Amino acid sequence: MKSLTLLAKRKGLAPGYQGAATGGCLLFIIGVVVLGYVGFKVGDAYWNYLEMRYKVREALNWAVAGGPKVDVEIVQKVIGNARGAGTEFSPENIQIKQTTDTLTIIVSWVQEVEFPYYTLPLKFKVDLSEVKRWHKGGLILK
Repeated sequence: MKSLTLLAKRKGLAPGYQGAATGGCLLFIIGVVVLGYVGFKVGDAYWNYLEMRYKVREALNWAVAGGPKVDVEIVQKVIGNARGAGTEFSPENIQIKQTTDTLTIIVSWVQEVEFPYYTLPLKFKVDLSEVKRWHKGGLILK
C-alpha cells in the first residue's frame, strides 16, 4: 500500500512501472485505428452490395410489371441502374431466368478492397425472383 501513495519526492506510478502503460496504450490505439480503417473499407464494399441489391430490385420490379420484356432489355436496365449507383457491369455478370410465372435476375461480381500492401477480393451475388404481372393488370396497391 505504501508504494501506491504519493511520495513527496516522486508523484505518479510506483517504481518499476514507468513507461509500461504508455506502450500498452499506444499499441491499443494503433490497433483500434487499424481495425477502424479495415472496417471502413470492408463496410464500404458491403454498403455498395446493399445499394446494388436495391438497384437490381428496381430493375426486377420494372421487368415484371407492364408488358413482356426481352432479356436484352432487362440486362440493359440492370446495367443502367448499376451505372447510376457508380458500378459498372458487363452482360456476362447478369443472368436472366424466366419461367411461365416467375422472373429471376442473378448478378454476380467481384469487388476488390485495396489496402496498402494487400488487395482483398470480395465476391458478391444478388439473386432475386418475382412473380410476373404481365397479364394480370399490373400492381394494385390498396
